[in-house]
Amino acid sequence: MKRQQVRLAVLWALSAPLAAHPLDDAGVWVYEDAPSGAEARPEATATQPGAPDTFFITVFPETDGKRPAREAPARRAANVAHGAEPEGRVNAWTASLGYRRETLDWSIAGTNGFPDVLSRLDWDVEMAELRINGEWMAANGFTIAVEGAYASAFSGEVRDSDYDLDRREHEFSRSYSESHRSTASRVALGLGWRILPHSRVGLTPMLGYAYQEQDLRARHGRQVLSEPCAICDADGDGIGGDIITPPVGTRLTGLDIHYQPRWHGPWLGLRLDARIGSRFGLHVGAKYQWFNYRANADWNLREEFAHPRSYTHHGDSRGWQGEIGMRWRLSAQSAITLTVDQHQQRLKRGTDRTFFADGRTSKTRLNDVNWDSWGAALGWRVEF
Repeated sequence: MKRQQVRLAVLWALSAPLAAHPLDDAGVWVYEDAPSGAEARPEATATQPGAPDTFFITVFPETDGKRPAREAPARRAANVAHGAEPEGRVNAWTASLGYRRETLDWSIAGTNGFPDVLSRLDWDVEMAELRINGEWMAANGFTIAVEGAYASAFSGEVRDSDYDLDRREHEFSRSYSESHRSTASRVALGLGWRILPHSRVGLTPMLGYAYQEQDLRARHGRQVLSEPCAICDADGDGIGGDIITPPVGTRLTGLDIHYQPRWHGPWLGLRLDARIGSRFGLHVGAKYQWFNYRANADWNLREEFAHPRSYTHHGDSRGWQGEIGMRWRLSAQSAITLTVDQHQQRLKRGTDRTFFADGRTSKTRLNDVNWDSWGAALGWRVEF
């Protein structure tokens, strides 16, 4: 074993030989009748009357006169295993790869409010997602969390339906399209304060801001329902009967619709973290979100519409997000993770504005927008 140079934590000269008082296993010098001025404390066990008190004088070992090295990984792992420090007190980054399924639907009313649902579109998209999460927590519990994610669709379908009467009666047009080139991305920042940061179970109230955008596609369409429309006003002149739907079975060659929603706004959340045993960790989180909603659309086969901006949607929405995650520690610095989450956002009333090729615009009611998403991801967590 290498010899260690030992420096006393207090600056005074001992009047008795220190060699007679060896260090204990914790690096504490046991010394009886410490001289006046020494930083000392009595032993926890009671001494007999008249016996000299026993004092502990702390000393700090150093190697070759240098400052103590950073805590060894094995020592840190032991501390984590025995609950001596919370896992969140270090910088941690997690990279995850997983599956996501998103559904989004919206509907608009006719120009004068009739019918109450003129057109409705439904996307159902399956995606592969890459996600990066970062977390930092100070010793006093102050927490910063960041998230970034990108998803690309490998499968999906879009339904486009139009109606001639209120309450979605007399559907006169329906088509289906592919949406496998759709994408979605999001970023989020959160700040919080963990209650009882040094315990095995911690609760963290949080607040933050999030931004999400999607590029929902509709390609290679096929017409499956076609009926005359008595009231439809495609050119915005107030006279119906303009829309002539393609015959059933028509392949909508060249169809390449882009619908691009953007959600952003503040959120409030609560997160519960728990460590079970020496290796297993669990967290459960929930957020409530207030998001502004804006979307641009390009309906490329409609010649009467302007391009690349055929119409826009905007309004305010509310929703929530829930997440449950598990972590299995492999070493002091790494762990594998499994996370399952669900998102839901609802817009109840907004505005649809249509832009025509001749420069005119028209406005109608955006009835609703409903977005649901759930995903599962396997990840690798690294702590620094």
